[in-house]
Amino acid sequence: MKENHKSSPRWGYLPFILTGLAVVAIAVATVIEDIHGSETARRLIYGALWFKLLWAAIALTGAYWLYVRRLWHRLPVFLLHLSLIIILLGALMTSLTGKKGTIHLRQGIPAKEYINSEWHSVEKLPFYVRLDFFTIAYYAGTEAPQDYISQVTMEDRSYTISMNHIAKLRGYRFFQSSYDDDMQGTVLSLNYDPFGTPVTYLGYGLLGLSMMWVLLASRKRLFVLALIAGFSFSAKAVPVVPAEKAAAMEREQVVWNGRIAPMGTMAQELLLKLHGKRSYHGLSATQVVSSMLLEPRAWSEEPIIKVKRGVYKRLSDYVDYSGYVPRLQNMGQDPKTDEKVGLILMLMQGTLVKAPSADAVPLSEKRVSAELVYNHVDWTLWAMIGCFLLAILAGVREMVRAKVAASNSSAEAFGMLQDPGKGDSAARASVPLGIYVPLLIILLFLVAGWCMRWYISGFIPLSNGFETMYFVAMCLLAVPLFVRRTLFISVFSAAFVLLVSHLGEVNPRITPLMPVLHSPWLSAHVSIIMMSYALLVLSIVERRLLRLAVFFLAAGIFLGAIWANVSWGTYWSWDPKESWALITLLVYSVPLHGESLPWFRSTRNYRIYSLMALCCLLMTYFGVNYLLGGMHSYAN
Repeated sequence: MKENHKSSPRWGYLPFILTGLAVVAIAVATVIEDIHGSETARRLIYGALWFKLLWAAIALTGAYWLYVRRLWHRLPVFLLHLSLIIILLGALMTSLTGKKGTIHLRQGIPAKEYINSEWHSVEKLPFYVRLDFFTIAYYAGTEAPQDYISQVTMEDRSYTISMNHIAKLRGYRFFQSSYDDDMQGTVLSLNYDPFGTPVTYLGYGLLGLSMMWVLLASRKRLFVLALIAGFSFSAKAVPVVPAEKAAAMEREQVVWNGRIAPMGTMAQELLLKLHGKRSYHGLSATQVVSSMLLEPRAWSEEPIIKVKRGVYKRLSDYVDYSGYVPRLQNMGQDPKTDEKVGLILMLMQGTLVKAPSADAVPLSEKRVSAELVYNHVDWTLWAMIGCFLLAILAGVREMVRAKVAASNSSAEAFGMLQDPGKGDSAARASVPLGIYVPLLIILLFLVAGWCMRWYISGFIPLSNGFETMYFVAMCLLAVPLFVRRTLFISVFSAAFVLLVSHLGEVNPRITPLMPVLHSPWLSAHVSIIMMSYALLVLSIVERRLLRLAVFFLAAGIFLGAIWANVSWGTYWSWDPKESWALITLLVYSVPLHGESLPWFRSTRNYRIYSLMALCCLLMTYFGVNYLLGGMHSYAN
């Protein structure tokens, strides 16, 4: 066969160069959006003709490269790259033929005009839409919205439109978006994309099948399957409710953070917020909070407000009780301290804690007991300590092995020749139970806490920053059970993730899900994304994990796209989180092309690149959350 790609070095790097330009453009766009707004970023980059032509050039040069390299002889790899081209083709068709907009309806008044979101022009539907009524469904016994529901009539047929429940007619899809304050009107998003979405979904399906084919065709089959299979007072100076009374009170059910919860949960979260600790001078959180309710003036002299590390203030430092009406003072200097003062005042005035309404369904005794047990264990703290100790143990073991190997180098020349592999098997045999048993215990400990949180909340705990980082820690600890070389970096990374969670950089409270999060796509999307993040970190030291990590990331991104399309009518909106996830996917995909890019065949070069790629991963998870914002931002 004639070699068709001998001249490929002259232009074979072009698809990768163009992809690099796209990565830079997307990154710049997220910064522009943060500074100047979404409309400016869309006008200058996302919606610009040159940006669309850039993606078209990537698709065309990539397709020609597939032909030059004759990749149809490696069918799974060929189909994988073909699926990406189909996805880009679907995106182009959506851009050219799709319509997106919003329609404002007032109850009982038919309307057919909508605002085109891209051109900001008024266009007409081929039929009328009439709002019959709008209502909000709440979580039982609380004022936390569970769903927003519009009942509409189109062509003499009634439709119910709510979060994750759309209406379809003549190719138009309607989604619940907003509502009027008087509850007599609603705002619906609409999407018309009869060509682009089916083509894009075809690409998603082909991508999923081809990725599974590539993985199952490799020698890591078992590893992949294993990963997937996945009121009297005490004599204290300040009046305090006795421990036995507080123990009974913590089972009382209250409305807290938009849900019904035991008072013990409310007390612990409030004390953590105010004082930064789970107890106060040996008193439980319920003792403290209930005592503050009963004796507010006495407790106003207790230094319970944490201002900064090692510095605590009293409520009386901010509230003057000398007159008939308490007067605020020294406020406005620190927003966090002001918030804490406000919470204490609300607690003492009886407005912070509410009893469930009469029609609320109370928690079962088992749920209450489970939540109280969960509260009494600091899951992240103990797991973090265990991970750090295990990382030290694993690190010392590696140093000892390296030292022994160096000192026995001369002995190996004689001894190993007599019994090849004896030394290596002996070293592996010493790994042992002293390392992997503690690892398994820590992992099971975290799994137990995660399952309890699932049982308590009623949904899979993957809805906020704390829960996703917790899940990442579990993924990191699971990998060394299958790939031993990753032991130290896995355990150390898990310890770091748990440390960040424990320090309060994310919100660990259990709260009801936002209505849009009531979707079966949520758990699959978030769990696969989090697993990919863990594997990407470990791929620095274990290159064999890179392909699996990239595939998981791609699957997670496109599952999220399907969820977005089901929930609000568009499978891609260039939200900063989406954009940086795509950047991370493209950056980490480059080393997989070692045949086309010989530079990556060097282990040293690969690790240098991986460290730089890690910056993209950190930006995707932390940077977007705390710097750029967007609808995926936990900080916002």
